[in-house]
Amino acid sequence: MTRSSTLALALFLGLSSAAMAQTSTTTTTTQQPAVTQPAAPATPAAETDTTKKSTSTQAKSDQPAKPVKGQIVLQDKDSILASTLIGSTVYSPANETVGDINDLIVGLDGKVQGVVIGVGGFLGLGEKDVAVKMDQITVQPEDANKSNVRLILASTKADLEAAPEFKSVAAQNREMNSNTGSTTMPVVPATPPASTGTTNQ
Repeated sequence: MTRSSTLALALFLGLSSAAMAQTSTTTTTTQQPAVTQPAAPATPAAETDTTKKSTSTQAKSDQPAKPVKGQIVLQDKDSILASTLIGSTVYSPANETVGDINDLIVGLDGKVQGVVIGVGGFLGLGEKDVAVKMDQITVQPEDANKSNVRLILASTKADLEAAPEFKSVAAQNREMNSNTGSTTMPVVPATPPASTGTTNQ
């Protein structure tokens, strides 16, 4: 009886100490103050950049706009637009249709040097371009508002069909490159290769 009670007491004490150890560990863990991290400061650089951008935008908008040099606000009644010219029909003095304007030739000084007239063909097929100087075209308004014009050239359709074709810089370059490519001859070796076969005697 004494032995079993001693054993029970030892067992009780062992369990109690284990429970106390757990409690003290838990207590120790819970008693430690939580580590608090300070809040990260806001990045002043980003705010400064945004502030600078909005300030510079506001400063730009506060500045008065400068007038554009050489600006044209209203078209002069004695002028025509390129969009009016391109596609317009060109007539001879006898009211014969000569062709239609496909393009304009503008110099580097900004002046219109001439017009490219599409002559002959049907629906653009077989048509060739002939260019004439702008001063050879007479521009006559067809209505009081001068919104539609009639272009007259002192040449007939037969004259333009017989005239040499206009070649743009791009067409000239293509032609020169194709001619250069066709005239290059293959390189022939200076000495014929040695014969590898046997000769019959």
